[in-house]
Amino acid sequence: MKKLFTLVLLSILFQACDPVVKLQQKLTDLDKAMGGANVTDKSKAAEFIKTSEELATLVEKKNPDQYVDVLLKAAGLAKTVENPQKAIELYSKISDGLPQHKKAPTALFMIGFVQENDLVDLVKAKATYELFLQRYPNDPDFADDAQNAIKMLGISPDEIIKGFEKQAQ
Repeated sequence: MKKLFTLVLLSILFQACDPVVKLQQKLTDLDKAMGGANVTDKSKAAEFIKTSEELATLVEKKNPDQYVDVLLKAAGLAKTVENPQKAIELYSKISDGLPQHKKAPTALFMIGFVQENDLVDLVKAKATYELFLQRYPNDPDFADDAQNAIKMLGISPDEIIKGFEKQAQ
């Protein structure tokens, strides 16, 4: 019984000292504090992004999947709280740093999407979508979207709808 108690105590102490576990718990707490998907506290969102970067740095070599997931969530949050430059920076860490990762196409596509929709930089967005199609021409999730985005760059939503209406007639 003493051995079991000692083992449990050591396990708890190890987890309490593990910086990865601490940062994961902090992210969980911050997620609740900022209002979850409906961000109500932008300062908590900024802290969440910073903490995500810290965690990503710790897990990058040991757990690339966790690294990518943490950065994707932080980048999506940055976009949500209207910090497109930070979103692009975080997505770029994935698309440039791990271009063979299964979620790298998502990150690269999202860079183009942010450039197009948040920064309204159509030249950069087009270049990013074209790069996407060079790297991932057969991507089942975003290849068609990238091709369509290039075709529709600079066309207002009203014009797109009118074009579809004309095709339907």
